[in-house]
Amino acid sequence: MNETHSTEPTSTASHKGDVGRFLATARREAGLTQKELASSVFVTESAVSKWERGLSYPDLATLGPLARALGVTEGELVSASADDRGRLDAQQARVHRRWRGALLWTTVGAYAVALVATFVTNLAVEHTLSWFWIVAAAVALAFSLTTLPLLVMGRRGWTTFAAALASLGLLLASIEALTSAGFLGIAGAAILFAVVVIWGPLALRSFGSGWLRTHSAMISVVVDAVALTLMLAVILGAVGQGRAFVEIALPLVAGGFGLAMVIVLVVRYLPLRGLHRAAIACLVGAGVAVFASPLVDVVLEGGPVVLAPVDLATWSDATVNGNVTALTAMAFIAAAVALVALSFVRRRPVDPAASDIVAV
Repeated sequence: MNETHSTEPTSTASHKGDVGRFLATARREAGLTQKELASSVFVTESAVSKWERGLSYPDLATLGPLARALGVTEGELVSASADDRGRLDAQQARVHRRWRGALLWTTVGAYAVALVATFVTNLAVEHTLSWFWIVAAAVALAFSLTTLPLLVMGRRGWTTFAAALASLGLLLASIEALTSAGFLGIAGAAILFAVVVIWGPLALRSFGSGWLRTHSAMISVVVDAVALTLMLAVILGAVGQGRAFVEIALPLVAGGFGLAMVIVLVVRYLPLRGLHRAAIACLVGAGVAVFASPLVDVVLEGGPVVLAPVDLATWSDATVNGNVTALTAMAFIAAAVALVALSFVRRRPVDPAASDIVAV
């Protein structure tokens, strides 16, 4: 007849002993006597003695004061083992909070001093506020880049970006208002173009619906083309070259936009395998290498399309550009052929007999 013995009482007693030994060790490391520890957690010295001898547990109400008195965590008391990782995480969290608080108050204080000093100085010298607004906008820009991220919890990156962009706009506007330099439109158009190109795709993926995210590449190309057109219109209009915008800038932007759309349509929408789409993109690259420069010359100078002469046996001033273009186009075509061949190799079915031979 088999006898079954319950291990629960033994396990409980063993854990009490572990807790007792952990308490005794922690108390000694804290430099406390049993009487001093008992006084700090409002229990009797006899209770502390029973804990350390493994005769009883501290009750739940005592865990918090006991942990603080011993310099350990409540989790360590319950598990009767040192949680080095937890202590390290807690220490790093405390260091981070102190660093964050110091940086926050230091920057806020510095910005406040700068604003007050420039405000008073501007009024004292000119009896009005003029260049103070430039300083205020610059401080706002610095605040948005250094201090604002410490205060914002959700969407910290986008909030910081929006605040920095608004502050930069105010800075440029205040400089323009004070100096009448006439650069605000050009600078604003350039900044808008950079923002659209860099942050536009990220904004579509972060805030757009499913349809917008699906077609984000095509939408980004369209928006980038519009932003580039606007920037060129503002810049050329400011320098009095409106005719150049119509005759040169618009055709070049239209050509670049068409090429970008072709690449996006090939890479993103053609129902082909990835290697085939890459091969088509290489063929487009070969066409660009051959015809881009002649087409730009047509837009700039007029006249028919003239390809550069090619003579790979002779590398003179007359043929070097054509030779380089020809070699570049041939490299693109060779890459396209290699990609197509690789796609057929991958699709070739494996011969079962050959597989068996390899397995043997």
